[in-house]
Amino acid sequence: MKIGLVFGTFAPMHLGHMDVINIAKEEMDKVIVVCCGHEGDRGYPTFPLELRYELATKEFADDEKVFVTMLHDTDPEIKKHWNQQQIWNYWVDRMLLHLFQKELIVAKDELCFYTSEEDYSELISSTPQHIKVHLCQRNRPVSGTMIRENLRANTELMIPSFAEYVRGIR
Repeated sequence: MKIGLVFGTFAPMHLGHMDVINIAKEEMDKVIVVCCGHEGDRGYPTFPLELRYELATKEFADDEKVFVTMLHDTDPEIKKHWNQQQIWNYWVDRMLLHLFQKELIVAKDELCFYTSEEDYSELISSTPQHIKVHLCQRNRPVSGTMIRENLRANTELMIPSFAEYVRGIR
């Protein structure tokens, strides 16, 4: 089976992420969205990892081609000891093991990471696992950083489940 992997902190998940997911859906049999993060990452306190996972799961509940999972990021302390490539090598190993253990992938699957981040593409392409990477061009140049600067003013840039959550925050 051809499986697309789309990962991110998704704090919040926005229309740019949907561009990448939709490209993967067009090309692959199945797409796995991996919500990643750790306590204190850029999603906290508004979007803790468990909430991001819950909102993404809600968003794709009726999409038979998209599966959502949650993966706690590696210990941020390793950044003090390893270079970027070592961190990515370890992280990709952890992600693949997680996906295998959750029975979302099997050994014979053809995997491809989908990202719009050029530096991610280079780092993943250089991992020992030799997984293909599709560097996508997003139709909508939006970033989570931009959205987080004013969440309420930027709900139109978020996917519906995240926008609905933000509108409900008092």
